[in-house]
Amino acid sequence: MAARQPKSVVGAQQVQGRRQLPASGGLRTEGPIAFQVHGLPIPQGSTRSWLVNGKPVITSTAKGLSSWRRLVADVAQRFAPDEPWEGPVGIDLHFGLPKPKSAPKKRRVWPDKRPDLDKLTRAVLDALTYVVYADDSQVVEIRATKDYGAPGVAVEIHRIAELDASSA
Repeated sequence: MAARQPKSVVGAQQVQGRRQLPASGGLRTEGPIAFQVHGLPIPQGSTRSWLVNGKPVITSTAKGLSSWRRLVADVAQRFAPDEPWEGPVGIDLHFGLPKPKSAPKKRRVWPDKRPDLDKLTRAVLDALTYVVYADDSQVVEIRATKDYGAPGVAVEIHRIAELDASSA
């Protein structure tokens, strides 16, 4: 089954010298980068490898992962800096997942089943590598949540200010 493709972000406006997009879009500024990706989030999953005729073969168990990562990277590219950031960065991720039909209607329920939050996060961090930052190892601060709602992810990435060695 093919992964559901989200709507593209259109309708940019100029607001106080910044390019602002509608609620389904994001902001491109010199400060934090914020955007939203619509579509069913796919977790990173596990990889398997084996040798065939002396050559390694690597496969992923997550179906649709490559299209999800491409989608995140494509949306992020619209708000990305001209050159990938160097140095430490922090990221906030808020995942929306479709509520199962079997979930109770009259009381609050939490998405405490699959997909795992850490695997959803890994997929987005990998997708943003070489787009917003040079390597996902630069991420030193993560805040991630998942809840039932419109499928997708809201992303905010910010640089971590490096202090002078003299002021430490």
